[in-house]
Amino acid sequence: MKIKNKKTTLIIILLVFVMSFMLLIALVTSQFRINFSEKLQTESVDLSAQLLHSEKNGELKKLTLKFSPDQKKQAYFQRKFSKDNVIDIGDQDYISVILDQGNKKEILFQGNFKLSYLEWLNNDEVKIYKGCGSSCLVSYVVNTNTKRVSEIVERIIE
Repeated sequence: MKIKNKKTTLIIILLVFVMSFMLLIALVTSQFRINFSEKLQTESVDLSAQLLHSEKNGELKKLTLKFSPDQKKQAYFQRKFSKDNVIDIGDQDYISVILDQGNKKEILFQGNFKLSYLEWLNNDEVKIYKGCGSSCLVSYVVNTNTKRVSEIVERIIE
């Protein structure tokens, strides 16, 4: 009888140990699945936001693309990427003017969301317009070689 009790006790202890171990594995696995699922979902949202941002910047490029008179340079607007562009309103690099010279792309000018239009004055100067209120228009002439910027008040109506 003693042998049977020892065997039974040993089996019960072993079963409790195995069940505890299995419960621990189940908890860890479910927590891992939750964390993995959340991370995968977050990465998926980030990727979707980046794709949407890229698509919108492609459309913005098509709308604003201007070639220099000699056709060797091009300039266009590009929005800065963030997960929520709304928080960047007022940020000084909310919109950039990109200068594309074949194999070299660089930021020529940065401004906020009020930048509205650009045009080439000659092969080395771009004029960028910015609204500054309902009766106000400012422009910036940027030399593409020196990056020197001249600000001009276009119109102020009182």
